[in-house]
Amino acid sequence: MDLRITIVLLSVFITGGHCIRCYACESRGSDVCEERIISCSDRDSCASTRETKYRSTKVSVLGKGCLEKEHCISGTLRQETGFVSLQCCNTDLCNGADGLYKGSFLLLLSPLFFYSLCH
Repeated sequence: MDLRITIVLLSVFITGGHCIRCYACESRGSDVCEERIISCSDRDSCASTRETKYRSTKVSVLGKGCLEKEHCISGTLRQETGFVSLQCCNTDLCNGADGLYKGSFLLLLSPLFFYSLCH
């Protein structure tokens, strides 16, 4: 068989549907969870959810995984017992390192804070 035909056939069979890779985990009572990488369908987005309840004690539930794009709307909902937050994104492994990003942002603001105190 001609090499060009072989390359065309291989590219047709290998480049099937595109899927997105997301982190998946669930953690109760901690902001840390053991993440594993999963493949989601092309109809999905990566999602990260956080539910915080305030009854007698504060309880946090963190979840990461896939969610259908039509149901994935980023935002925070206040409930009677606490908050539910959902963040959606559409690139590979974009739903990881939640705490690191927020901490990095605060680290960038701290020199500005100290500068304003001194002047």
